Amino acid sequence: VRSVCGEQCFVSGMSALVTDLKNLCEQEEPIYVGLAVLFATAAMVLLLDGWLVPFVFLVSIGMMILLNLGTNYFFGEISYITKALSAVLQLAVTMDYSIFLWHSYSEQRALYDDHKEAMAVAIRKTLASVVGSSITTVAGFAALCFMSFTLGKDLGIVMAKGVIFGVIGCVTVLPSLILVLDKPLYKTKHKSLIP
Repeated sequence: VRSVCGEQCFVSGMSALVTDLKNLCEQEEPIYVGLAVLFATAAMVLLLDGWLVPFVFLVSIGMMILLNLGTNYFFGEISYITKALSAVLQLAVTMDYSIFLWHSYSEQRALYDDHKEAMAVAIRKTLASVVGSSITTVAGFAALCFMSFTLGKDLGIVMAKGVIFGVIGCVTVLPSLILVLDKPLYKTKHKSLIP
């Protein structure tokens, strides 16, 4: 109807409202993600003990977000609301796992001369707490699948999958990045600005 009428009329009703909302969400999605990354980076710069650490976390989590969004292909189509929210939610929910690993690695780095051995111990120590935390988070998102509103199932599955990918990234991708960037990470360490 809009393509036929062009600029000469306004279309209202449920279909038009949903279409407008979908277009708005898709336009503003990069803004949501950008703001989330900006605020998360600012918080991590203030609260963590390294200038480079937040960016390593964001690369690792970003890879898992892309993997999660890519695997949505197998569902055929996901809700535009789920698509708009999932990246920001996955960043927020899985950031803790990276922080747990970093602190554990920093502790083990002081005890071991070999940074690879320190990372192996850090992964082993972190894995139990991260898996325990992630199980409750996955269960919470899985509970959304039982909503009568179909958005719950959509969002629940995508986010539960995102948390699982976040855990996998925390014990595979992130340790690899930390080991590769070990020297720059320790050269850019500083005292936490907010203890």
